[in-house]
Amino acid sequence: MASDDSGREAPLGANEALFRAVIDHASDALFVHGPDGRVIDVNDAACRSLGYTRHELLGMMPGDFDAKMTADDLAALSTRLEAGDVVSIDSRHRRKDGSTFPVEVRIQRFAHDGTFRSVSLARDMTHRELAAKQLRESEERFRELAETISDVFWIVDPHKHEILYISPAYEKIWGRPTATAYASPRSWLDAVHEEDRERVREAAETRHESAYSAEYRIVRPDGTIRWIHDCAYPVKGPTGIERIVGVARDITEQRVLEERLLHAQKMDAIGRLAGGIAHDFNNIIGAITMEADLALELEPPPELSESLHDIRTAANRGAALTRQLLMFSRRQVMRVQTLDLNTHVMNLARMLQRIIGEDIGLQLHLSPTPLVVRADAGMLDQVIMNLAVNARDAMPEGGTLRIETAVRTVPTSRLPMEAPPGRYACLRVCDNGTGIPPEIVPRIFEPFYTTKQSGEGTGLGLATVFGVVQQHDGWVTVDSQLEHGTTFEVCLPLLDEVTTTAEQTGPHARGTGETILLVEDEAPFRRATRRLLERHGYRVVDAENGLEALRLWHATEPEVALVVTDLVMPGGISGQDLAERLRAERPDAKFVFTSGYSTQRGGIVSADNFVQKPFASGQLLETIRRTLDR
Repeated sequence: MASDDSGREAPLGANEALFRAVIDHASDALFVHGPDGRVIDVNDAACRSLGYTRHELLGMMPGDFDAKMTADDLAALSTRLEAGDVVSIDSRHRRKDGSTFPVEVRIQRFAHDGTFRSVSLARDMTHRELAAKQLRESEERFRELAETISDVFWIVDPHKHEILYISPAYEKIWGRPTATAYASPRSWLDAVHEEDRERVREAAETRHESAYSAEYRIVRPDGTIRWIHDCAYPVKGPTGIERIVGVARDITEQRVLEERLLHAQKMDAIGRLAGGIAHDFNNIIGAITMEADLALELEPPPELSESLHDIRTAANRGAALTRQLLMFSRRQVMRVQTLDLNTHVMNLARMLQRIIGEDIGLQLHLSPTPLVVRADAGMLDQVIMNLAVNARDAMPEGGTLRIETAVRTVPTSRLPMEAPPGRYACLRVCDNGTGIPPEIVPRIFEPFYTTKQSGEGTGLGLATVFGVVQQHDGWVTVDSQLEHGTTFEVCLPLLDEVTTTAEQTGPHARGTGETILLVEDEAPFRRATRRLLERHGYRVVDAENGLEALRLWHATEPEVALVVTDLVMPGGISGQDLAERLRAERPDAKFVFTSGYSTQRGGIVSADNFVQKPFASGQLLETIRRTLDR
C-alpha cells in the first residue's frame, strides 16, 4: 500500500503504472520469484538479455535459464535466503538461442501479504569478462616476452625504491637469483665493476628525471666480467613519474668484436706507418751500404778500412731492423716455398737449444703426419726463434720450452676475422715461465712495446711474429697465466700436397759494356748505384722519375739492354707502369725491380727480378747478370 496526501493508504494499483515504468527502464534484468522459486514477473531488461518474451519467462525455474545453477545450488540458495541473507553470486545465464553470458546476480527474500517471495537483479558482466580475458592475455604475452627474451626487463618504483618486476634473464646475466634483487634492490649495483660503479650510480639517479643509457661492467659470482648496456625510461602519470622501466642487455660479445676490429685497424695503421718508415730508411741504408762497399773496393788504409767495416756493420744492423718493420707491416718480400713444418722445426732444434741455454729443456711434440705449408723459410725461422727467445726471457731461472705441431680443422665460428674455414697447420710454443699480466696481453703484438729493461729488446719480436703470420694468411693467439706460463699458437693454411721445394740461387759476373737505364728518385741511392754498376763493367744512364726514363729510353744509343727501376716513385708513373710501357714497344725488354718494401708481384715483376732494399752490392749485380743472361 502507499499513502496519499491525506496520509491515508492508497490502493497499490494507483502506482502500478509508475512501478512498471521504473523497473522496465532499469538496465539490469529483474526477476520476481514466487514461494516455489518460479518466475512470477520480469522486466524488459530480462526479456532482452535472455531473448524470451515475458509470457515465456513466467513460470520458469531459475535452472531453466541459469547455466550454472544445480539442484544443490538452489537448495543452498534457499537456505541462505530463508536465513535472511542477501546473496550475491557470479553465474552464467543461458539465452533462448543457447548461448551463455556472465552475470552478477544479487538475490533477496521479502514478504508480501504474508507470503515470502524473492527478487533477483542480474547484471550482464560480458564487458568485465572480456576485459579480464584481455588482461589475462596481456599478462600472458608480457610473461612470455619477459621470460623469453635474453635481455633483462625491469620495473622499479622510484619513490619506494622497490623493484616491482625483474625478468628471469637477470639470473642468467648477473648470475644471481631474482629473489635477491627483490629483497635487496641495490644488489644489482653492488655487482657493477668497482671502476664503473660510481659512474653508474650517478647515471641511475638521473633516470628519475629523463631517459638514460649507460654501458658498464658487472662481476658475476664466479668472477667473470660481462659488459652491460642499460637503458631506462621514466613512466609519467597524473602526479609525476610513477615508475621507471628499463632493459639491460649483455653486450660482451659485441664489445669483444668491436675490440678485435679496433685492434685490427690499429695494427693495420701502425703497419702502414712502419712500412712507410722502413721504405724511406731502406733507401738511406742502401746508399750507405753501397758507398761503404765501393770505398772498401779501393783497398783503403787499415784505419779507414776498419771504419768502413764498422759503417757496413751498423748499416746491416739497420737493415735488419727495417726487415723486422717490414715483416710486421706485411710488406717484406716473401720467397715462398712448399715445406714441411715438422721438418723445419726439427732442423731448427739444435740452434734453438743454443739460443735458449742449457738451463731450459727443449721438448718437441710433432705431428705424426707431415704438415705441408707454403711459407718463406727465413721468415718462419724468425717466427720460431722470436717465440723461443720470448719464452727464454720468461724463464730466467730455467724451465721447459715445448714446441708442438698439430692439424686443426677450424669451423667458421672459431675463426678470426678474414680467415677462411678449413684445415690449418698449427705450431704451439709453450713455456712454464712467469706468464704475461692480463692487462698487457692486448698490447704484446704492438711494435716497440716491451716490458724489458732498456737495451734488452727492441719491442719488435712479437710484432714481427704478428706481421709474418698475417702475411702468410694465418693468425697467432696467446694464452697466458701468471706464474704458470704462456702458450703462443701460430696457425697457417695446410696444403694437401706433400712435396717440398728448395730455393735456388745463381752465380753473378761482371758486365761486358751493356747499357743499363737506372731509374731511382732518391739521389744519394741513385748515385751510389750508378758508381757500383759502372765499376763492374756496365754503361749507365740514370733518371730520377718515370717521365725522364721514357725520354732517355728513346734517346740512348746504343740500345738499353736492361732497366733497373724502383717500383715506387713520384710523378704518376711507377716502376711497373714504366716497364709495361717499355715492354709494349719492345716485348723482349728486360727489367730488374727494386723497392724499400715488397710489392704485390704479378706480370713482369717476379721473385727472380726483384731486389729488396737495402741490398748487398753482390745481390744486385748477380740479379742483373742472371736477368741479362736468361
